[in-house]
Amino acid sequence: MAKHDSYLKMTGDDLRAARVLTLAVKFFGSSKPVSSSSIRADLYPELDPSSFKRQFLRDRELLATFGLVIREAGSTDDDTLWQVDERTSYVQGEGLSAKDARMLYILCHDMAFDQAFPYRDELRMALAKISRMYRGSVVTQTDQTTPGEHKLLSTLVGCLSHHHAAAVTYTDATGKTSDRTLAILGSFGLRGHTYFVASRVERDGTLVPDSIRTYRLDRFEKARELPRISYRIPLDFSVNDFERLPFQMGDACGTARIELTEPVNKQVSRAVSTHGTVAEPDGQCVWEVPYSDAAALASWAIGAGVTPLGPDEVVQVRRDLLVKAAETDIYDQQLVDKGDAVQQTIRARRPGRTGSVSVARQLVALATSLTNEGEIITAQNIASTLGVSYDEARHLIALVSLGSGESIDYLPVILSDDDGEVSLMEGAELSARRVRLTRSETIALRAALSELGVDDTDPLVQTLNASYAAPTFSADDIAQSLEAPSSASDSATLRACSQAIVDGNGLSFCYDPVTGGPQSTRRVMPQLVRRGDDCWYLDAFDLDRRGRRVFRIDRMSSLSQIAAETRMPKTGDTTATLVLAHFADERYLDLFHWDGLQLVTRDNSGTTVRIPHYGGTWLAAHLAACAGTVHVNDRQLARDTQTYARDLLDANFA
Repeated sequence: MAKHDSYLKMTGDDLRAARVLTLAVKFFGSSKPVSSSSIRADLYPELDPSSFKRQFLRDRELLATFGLVIREAGSTDDDTLWQVDERTSYVQGEGLSAKDARMLYILCHDMAFDQAFPYRDELRMALAKISRMYRGSVVTQTDQTTPGEHKLLSTLVGCLSHHHAAAVTYTDATGKTSDRTLAILGSFGLRGHTYFVASRVERDGTLVPDSIRTYRLDRFEKARELPRISYRIPLDFSVNDFERLPFQMGDACGTARIELTEPVNKQVSRAVSTHGTVAEPDGQCVWEVPYSDAAALASWAIGAGVTPLGPDEVVQVRRDLLVKAAETDIYDQQLVDKGDAVQQTIRARRPGRTGSVSVARQLVALATSLTNEGEIITAQNIASTLGVSYDEARHLIALVSLGSGESIDYLPVILSDDDGEVSLMEGAELSARRVRLTRSETIALRAALSELGVDDTDPLVQTLNASYAAPTFSADDIAQSLEAPSSASDSATLRACSQAIVDGNGLSFCYDPVTGGPQSTRRVMPQLVRRGDDCWYLDAFDLDRRGRRVFRIDRMSSLSQIAAETRMPKTGDTTATLVLAHFADERYLDLFHWDGLQLVTRDNSGTTVRIPHYGGTWLAAHLAACAGTVHVNDRQLARDTQTYARDLLDANFA
């Protein structure tokens, strides 16, 4: 088998990962116990007996963290026998059908790359195990989490999953750094950040009274799991009690009264369900909610599309912001001129090499996807599923070949000349049974399905729990730590959209425009479901209007599949127009979640970013909420922003 350039870049972590993969494949292909002498001769020939025992133990422990448990199965003479614990390691009973696995992948794929979803890394691995490197038409995404945050995120999620304390070093908002021992109780996402709710904890696992606080992921310096300190999550704990709205950062200074008119968007609906109270005086639906910052509340209300009724300071601040937005032309020719230079500046952040543990885990998932003779897995499939770059995907493919060991019988694969594809050799079989999810992966999948509004009675969840879930997982022991789920209607609509994508069919549905006006019937070819700013969206090609459109899931109804349209134009990977925006006031970057935002430059004048614009009024509404402090390189978007502000002024202050 030809060696490519990738082999020249192998590190010690890569070599260990390849060896662990070979060990896994050796057990996959064995129906009988395997002897220590055979394992040592094939995989550890250079080690003396005592060194072999130590290294083999470490490699078994590593495989166990991936869900593959190898146990002692007796002995013959002076040789020990080993075999896989099938009940603990392999999927039991009926697994998901290929169709259901693809639908699950489409439903959850966007959350696996969402910076605000705490379980994103574990969810990617869960989906890879279940879907076996799904090959559908899904937008390729590269994970934006930094290498350091990957390790911290994995440690903190692991502590939450196993109820083990964490020894951390943390820098708070004032810049003070301290060492703490924490019990992680729950997590949530807010405006593109991951947050953990945690309590100080004693050595005996007792939670320190009145010490529960909220911690932001990017402010952790270090984190280490402490398995010797176990704790219980209090029965009266709910993570929703600690999630704050953007205008509640600080001590409350008053209670706002906000008018709610149907239909409210999901962002508002979720805020109302977790904060404040709702009353209906004289038939008017009014939400009363505490606030800490009148300006932040007024801006949030503009972006969310709701109207404050009081107190007067909030109403006046909102009016002042709208006047500024209506009077300010935010189009900036300098940003247009900057466009070419920006293309040289923007570089997607890459996860980087995260050590043998992460690489080996990815390799095992990749190997179990190779099940049929001639089946091809491309680097693009791997990049999309695992969230790595194309070059890193090629490197994984090269490592799969290296994992064949000295004997080609272990992993009989063929690589393309550029390491861009891998497939099983003709006549080869790889008896790789599906490996069960780990506890952390199981919790990640449950968290994703819960956020989608899929409850425990759903047949999909029941199949996952019975077949794929970790043996030690209990559906009740993590529910308090999860965010509030989506509505049942949103969940049904998401399922219908995902099913149409899986089936390759079109969709017909009734749609209530975000901007108001009469309901219309739409016929589309669905392309992608995704989440942004607490709302779910469908990207699709409108068959009647002959163009790309974006639809809010909560405004769709009466869905039914229709025959696929053959006159679809060729499309690229994205349905968005990329907008350059310069924020003179960085508070607005943290006030909202700007879906898909990428940092370009930051200097004394402010911050320049790139934001995808999917059409509709979402981006215009949020720019209007910034009251003329953000400038863009899109003339039409600038006009739409002013129009949005003027329409609100006319509606509320005429």
